[in-house]
Amino acid sequence: MPGSPQFGAPPTDLDFEKSLMFFHAYMYGPLQGKLRLYGARSIPPGSIAMSSDWEVFASMLVNDLGRKFGAGIDLANHEVKSAKRGGSYEYQYHKNTGRNKLARDAEVGHLFFDYSDNLSEVDLRYLHGSKMVGFFGKWLNEYPDPYPQRYRKNIPYGFVKKNGTLLMTLKDGEVVFPPLSVAVQHTSMDQKGSEPEHQDG
Repeated sequence: MPGSPQFGAPPTDLDFEKSLMFFHAYMYGPLQGKLRLYGARSIPPGSIAMSSDWEVFASMLVNDLGRKFGAGIDLANHEVKSAKRGGSYEYQYHKNTGRNKLARDAEVGHLFFDYSDNLSEVDLRYLHGSKMVGFFGKWLNEYPDPYPQRYRKNIPYGFVKKNGTLLMTLKDGEVVFPPLSVAVQHTSMDQKGSEPEHQDG
C-alpha cells in the first residue's frame, strides 16, 4: 500500500528515476523550448505548468495513484499543491463536498511544490494534514452559509517552509537533494538530450 510507514511520517521510498523522466519530457524540457520561442517573438509566457502536471509528477514520485472520479483529494493518500516560490498554496472548496474535503485534508499527507526561474529550481516539501489542523479547523468553523460561488483559502509558503520536511530539490533539472546514485542522475540527464543511436554489430 503506498503511503508513509507510520502515521504522519513523510514518504521515503521515492521513485526519482520514473518521475524525473516525466519531469524532463513533459514539464521542464517543453517549457524551455517554449520560452525560447516566446522570447524570440517578445511574447510573455503564460502558465509555467498545469496543476495536473504536478499531480502526475507527485504520483510517480511517491507511488500514489490519483482518484479523480469526483471531488476529493488529488491522489489516494496525498493532496498536491504548487506555487511560485514565496507564494501561498491555494485550497478551494466546493459547495456540496467542501466540508467533507476539509475533514479529509486533515487526515492525509500534503505535497507542496515551489518553483522559481521557470522550473530551474524546484523544492518539494511534505506536511501531514494533522500538522495543519489549525488552518483546516478554522476554515471549517468559518465555512460560509449561505455559500458563495467559491470558498478559497491559503496556506502561506513560510509556514510550509518552516514546518514541512524537504523531500527533494531540483536544480536545472537535476536532483541536488537528496544525494542520488550516479545511475539515477545519468537517467535524468539522458532525458534532456536525444535518444541514443543504435549501432549495428
